[in-house]
Amino acid sequence: MNDGPLHFTLRRTQAHFSNGRTWLGIALVGALIGLVGPFNTFQYVSVLPRLLYWFAIAAGSYAIGFCCAIFFEAWLGRGPLWRHFLLTGLLPGIPIALFVIVINLLTFGPTGGELIGLATLLVYCPLIALGITVASHVLGAGATAPAEPAEQAAPPALLARLPHATRGRLLHLAVADHYVDVTTDKGHELVLMRLSDAIAETAPQPGLQVHRSHWVALNGVKRGLRQSGKPMLELENGTLVPVSRSYLPAARAAGLLP
Repeated sequence: MNDGPLHFTLRRTQAHFSNGRTWLGIALVGALIGLVGPFNTFQYVSVLPRLLYWFAIAAGSYAIGFCCAIFFEAWLGRGPLWRHFLLTGLLPGIPIALFVIVINLLTFGPTGGELIGLATLLVYCPLIALGITVASHVLGAGATAPAEPAEQAAPPALLARLPHATRGRLLHLAVADHYVDVTTDKGHELVLMRLSDAIAETAPQPGLQVHRSHWVALNGVKRGLRQSGKPMLELENGTLVPVSRSYLPAARAAGLLP
């Protein structure tokens, strides 16, 4: 079941950057910074090159920070908060600083001040990354604080393993190699765990395992049907989930199939 942290990082990164909302957020940040034009780029760089430059900075910096955070978490596991801030904040700032220097060289050419610029960035980038990490943690904790009365049922524990952007109502769990592809009404993410362990963390969401590789939320099933003679479930997001023979009685008992 154990998979290497590098492979896990590649899978999570691919899934995250295949989401259009990720690129939309990067584009908005790049456009905002490009329009403001910090570090004298507003004065010395025209609009289109300036927007492209800051989009590249935003995309590359975010990708490096994301990959580092996922890799260290997969390698060392979840630890105390100070270690989380160190690994996902300060340390990614070092490769981000090197990336910014390379982009500057490609954009502006050698200026003779690269060593000074690198030294400055090696101080600023880790501090900025640390500040973003701390702010994200604080805002995320506030966003997930219960706004309903205390007697309301707690959300499924599985959601805590997902990024805040994809935490929503559970729809579907599917085995993907050594991972579980967790689908909610806000997107999907790969989680390194066994399907049985993931299903155990879906409570109190009513659901049913319908295949050795699939679990569905009962309120996420749109209809039951047959495709080439095989029983299938169509979810509200259009996904078709197979129902294996051994799980047919349970699926019928739950009203998912006629």
